Amino acid sequence: MYQPSQTSSAAVNPLDLNLRPAQAKDEAFLRAVHDSGRAWEFEPLRAAGKDDLLAKIYKQQYAAQHDVYFNAFTLAKYAVIEWCGQPIGRLYADFRDHEIRILDLNILPAYRGRRIGEIIVRSLCAQAATEHKPVTLQVHPLNRARAFYQRLGFVIAGEPAPHSPGAGAFVEMAWRDPATTATQA
Repeated sequence: MYQPSQTSSAAVNPLDLNLRPAQAKDEAFLRAVHDSGRAWEFEPLRAAGKDDLLAKIYKQQYAAQHDVYFNAFTLAKYAVIEWCGQPIGRLYADFRDHEIRILDLNILPAYRGRRIGEIIVRSLCAQAATEHKPVTLQVHPLNRARAFYQRLGFVIAGEPAPHSPGAGAFVEMAWRDPATTATQA
């Protein structure tokens, strides 16, 4: 099982961040990142000492999530986020003709709160602005990531289309370049 190294609360220099393609050898790490990102949903099970059940649920959720991602987003980029060469998270994004779609952005808990996610999302938004397209994503309404995205300028854009991944359980959010939006108004 993947175990992160001990870290300090050092600030992050954006130049020390790297995205590299995820590989088969990263599987244990990617599962650890997935599980850490789902912990808030399953805290009652963990608190009740249901670790075996929790491990099964995480395993099923990871498999189901990847099945959807790899089948529905065949051209997406699946990356490991590294800080100073240390793997610390994952970014799955689909760079479509009409949008950049964030499928998953997750940072291990030991590295959260350092603006790493903000640096990555702002970089995606800058790329989208130069290409005159939005950045879109889905987020669970109770996930604290929703507030994070709203702070970065994302707005609720509706619910996912029926029969699409996440329909009924997530809200759709979008970021549009304020300069482009102002010229279209």
